[in-house]
Amino acid sequence: MHGINHPINDPTLVSYHRPELVRILPQLEQAYDCWTLLNADGLGAAKGKYLHREPAEPNAAYEARLARATYTPIYRDSIRSYAGLLSRFQVIDAPPSMEANDGNVDLQGSSMQSFLTLTDEMALRDGGAFVMVDMMPESTANNFFDQMNDGRHPYFISIKRADVINWQVSYNRGAEVVQQVTVRQLRSMPNEEGKYGTKVEPIYYVLTPGKVETFRLVKSDTNRWSNVKIDEVATSMPVIPLVWYGATTSRFAQGDLPMDGLADLSIQHFQMRSDLSELLHKCAMPVPVRKGAPIGPDGQAAPLILGPNTAVDLPAEGGDFEFAEPTGKSLERHQSEITHIEQLMDRSSLNFLYGANVKTATEASLRASQVSSSVAALVRNKAAMFGVLMRLWAWYAGEQSSITDESGLAMNDSLMSKPLEASEIAQLVNLYSNELLSRRTILDELQRGGVLDPDLEIDDEIERIDDEHDEKLDRQMEENEMKLEEDLHRAEEFQKAAPTEPGQGSEPATGQSSANKKTEQEKTEQAAKVAQ
Repeated sequence: MHGINHPINDPTLVSYHRPELVRILPQLEQAYDCWTLLNADGLGAAKGKYLHREPAEPNAAYEARLARATYTPIYRDSIRSYAGLLSRFQVIDAPPSMEANDGNVDLQGSSMQSFLTLTDEMALRDGGAFVMVDMMPESTANNFFDQMNDGRHPYFISIKRADVINWQVSYNRGAEVVQQVTVRQLRSMPNEEGKYGTKVEPIYYVLTPGKVETFRLVKSDTNRWSNVKIDEVATSMPVIPLVWYGATTSRFAQGDLPMDGLADLSIQHFQMRSDLSELLHKCAMPVPVRKGAPIGPDGQAAPLILGPNTAVDLPAEGGDFEFAEPTGKSLERHQSEITHIEQLMDRSSLNFLYGANVKTATEASLRASQVSSSVAALVRNKAAMFGVLMRLWAWYAGEQSSITDESGLAMNDSLMSKPLEASEIAQLVNLYSNELLSRRTILDELQRGGVLDPDLEIDDEIERIDDEHDEKLDRQMEENEMKLEEDLHRAEEFQKAAPTEPGQGSEPATGQSSANKKTEQEKTEQAAKVAQ
């Protein structure tokens, strides 16, 4: 790539590659080609690596065949699916400067979530990736207060596996200690031939505890390469701030490519699809066959013209005209083989969890067990890697006291669980309504099934539910007390107004007042006197 021709097998040069790395370079190149859809160095530029020119094939026909070939992005989509499983995490007890810069942890505008997701994809593709912690350059602040407020903070650098070309490790009581690492970086340099031109030149950084040296290779007149140191910077770190994130092992810069088999199948799928496309291209039009064509005066057969208004004249005996076309057996065989390869690719990816080929949940569960161990290893390696990164960040920022025993990355423990369906959610709610399951169990199951946010703290949620329930009871009690006071007030007002109303006096009621009763008695006494 970029025309790098530096020697990689000379241990006296800074460009020397470890033998372990040299052995897997072809695999890393194939993985990168599959990841970029064979477009790493330009549109379709890598197709020629995997579709070779056939013997006696004209160059124009070969170029046309390459242009017609298409690559299916199953490999890249599968890696992104795995990385999506690893994206369910929560940072616990991070240093204050890390929390303050969560939206830009690499000085490139990447949040913690997006940076770690990209690192997961790189680790799955290459079998591992490196993350380096560095510190922003010192500012020109004149006092401590300005230095604390100038925004200077540590940051992460993501490095591909192929760019860490040499390393030396030792073991102290079983613990792995990195003593030296050589990192290759492609730097854009001004081109002497033109004012606006640039050229890409490899620069080599040699990292040792407390120091970073920068080298470049220079070729002499005798065609011999030599190391030239161009810079040296002292660091405050007693260790090399470079962390290995392995997909299959935690040993520094070791491990296989977990998706290498899928890359091979992806290339085979690409080749067979190209062959099928070529067969269809050449056999789509039936070929006319003419027997017994009349010979003209020049000794040549008459030209064959096909169209709706033309006819073919042939002798009565021995003449024949027909269209020859393939029987389709080879096409069917190619298509069935492509289908078989696609099924193998599904088994090597996460498509079996949600694909149309899965018939039962049991089958999906059995297939999920084939990759659950790999995912579990990735979870452990990622958590261990981030724990070291967090401590290196705190060391650079002078925030070692903020690191606790709980500091690190909390990963979801149900990465391979299939999301709950609507009927299953309804069953859980029904069990809770009938008091057959507790509230905590329901919330745990909903979180495990992907209904609730994996970052949701169940204890905090239950506490909030209890607080809301208590607040609701308090409001109901206040409303009941207010209603009781209103009822008592209305009763008192009613008692006060009752004696002034007609028919509500203290004397016995006969439908008449006391004055009317007196008049009736006088009339009775007068009638008695008259009767005497």
